[in-house]
Amino acid sequence: MASRSVAKALVSRLSAPLSSSSTPSVFPAMMRSFASETKASASKTVSGPTLPPQFGIPGRYAAALYMASFKANTLDKVGKEVESLAELLRTSPELKSFVTEPGMPAKSRAAGLHSVLEKMGITTGVTKRFMDVVVENKRTADLEGMLNKFGEIVAQQKGQVKASVTTAKPLSKAELDNVKTGLKKVLKKDETLLLEEKVDPSIISGIVIDIGDKHVDMSVQTRVKKLQQIIRNV
Repeated sequence: MASRSVAKALVSRLSAPLSSSSTPSVFPAMMRSFASETKASASKTVSGPTLPPQFGIPGRYAAALYMASFKANTLDKVGKEVESLAELLRTSPELKSFVTEPGMPAKSRAAGLHSVLEKMGITTGVTKRFMDVVVENKRTADLEGMLNKFGEIVAQQKGQVKASVTTAKPLSKAELDNVKTGLKKVLKKDETLLLEEKVDPSIISGIVIDIGDKHVDMSVQTRVKKLQQIIRNV
């Protein structure tokens, strides 16, 4: 019961109306306690869905953001904002460097990120407060992981299972259909497949499949490495 009360308090603070003068310094108590509170709330129900246990910093922060967004009825909008921000982090070396640069003052980092959010048109109070919390708690190095984990939680709650297939060259439509058919057989009745295609010439040939927490590597590259290891051990 105590942990549930903590979770409710956390989500309430994240969902509160955002002041026009909001900065990380306005929420010092929330920011200092966020990490410990999210640990307690990660697998609890807060007037909404029950999430599976989330481990590690990215998982705990992502779970808290999901529950706060759900309570504020802004889950779809926050989801789109998080997705766009995650994509920018993946594709912008400059932003990733800015986010992970050690020793940068929190105020400078917060100001820079607020400018990025403004230029991206990110206006949801929950999203902006979440970024403030991450900055103040000096967890920006984990930001990309948090955003990606949030996307996983959203997909999971919708019954979507993310998977990726990596090959040395693009698959034909027939080959891709065969892969989809095989992967769908391991899904539950209420689950749908979200498949991402990747091309990596370094695997030489074969295929690498990731679905959920399962990793299947049938690439020639891996076979060669195993053979090399065997030869070295002879």
